[in-house]
Amino acid sequence: MRIRAVVRLHTRNPFGTYLFPFAIGGIAFAVILIVGLIAAISTNDAEDLAAMNEGMRWNGAVWAILGPLIGVGVGAMTQYFPLSLGLGLTRREFLVGTSVVFLATAALYAIVITLLNWLEVATNGYGLHVRMFDVVWVGMDSPWRTLVQTFLLLCAFLFLGAASATVVKRFGQLVLWLVIGVGVLAVVIGSSAVTLAGSWPEVAAWVVDAQWGLWMSLLALLALVGAAAWVLLVRRAPVR
Repeated sequence: MRIRAVVRLHTRNPFGTYLFPFAIGGIAFAVILIVGLIAAISTNDAEDLAAMNEGMRWNGAVWAILGPLIGVGVGAMTQYFPLSLGLGLTRREFLVGTSVVFLATAALYAIVITLLNWLEVATNGYGLHVRMFDVVWVGMDSPWRTLVQTFLLLCAFLFLGAASATVVKRFGQLVLWLVIGVGVLAVVIGSSAVTLAGSWPEVAAWVVDAQWGLWMSLLALLALVGAAAWVLLVRRAPVR
C-alpha cells in the first residue's frame, strides 16, 4: 500500500496543520500574559492572585490551538481526497494514510500541550499566576492525564471533522445541517426536561463527581464513532 504517498500529500504544506494553530495560540498566549502582568501591577495580594489562578482553570485560551484542527479533518476530504484519487491512489490507501496523519498530528499536539502544561505548573503560571494549558479542557493533576486527554480530544476533532466533510460530499449540506439540528434539538429537549424536573443541581453534581476515566471513555467512543462514520462514508463519497 502506498501509505507514505498519502502522508507526503498531507505534510507538503505544513502551514494549516502545524504553523497556523500555533500562531493563533501564540496570540492567545500573549493576551494571557498581558492579563497576568496587569494583575501583578494592580495588586500584590497573594489571595487575589491565587483566586485569579483558580478561576483560570476554566480558561478557554487553549482552544485557540486546538480549535483550528477541526479544519484539518475537513481539509483532508475537501482538498486531499480528490487529489489522492486523481493521482491513482485507492480509497483504502487514502483512509489508512490519512488516519496515520490524524493520529500522528494528535500525538504531536498532545506532547506539545503536555510539555507546556508542565512548564506552566513548574513556573507557577510563568511567575504571573496565569493558566493557559493547566486547564480542565486538556487535563489537570498529572502530565499523563493531559497527554491522554488531549490526544483523545484531538482524535475526536479530526475524525469528526473528516466525517462531517464527507457527509457534505455525499449527501449535501442540507443533510449535515439536519444532523446538527437533530443533535441541537436533542440537547434542547434534554435541557428542558432537566429544567422542568428541577434537577440541574443533581446534574451538576454528577458532572463534577464523574470519574476521569468515564470522560475519557466517552471521548474515545466519540473518536471511534467519528472514525467509523468517516470510513463508511468515504467508500461511496463522490470525487469532487
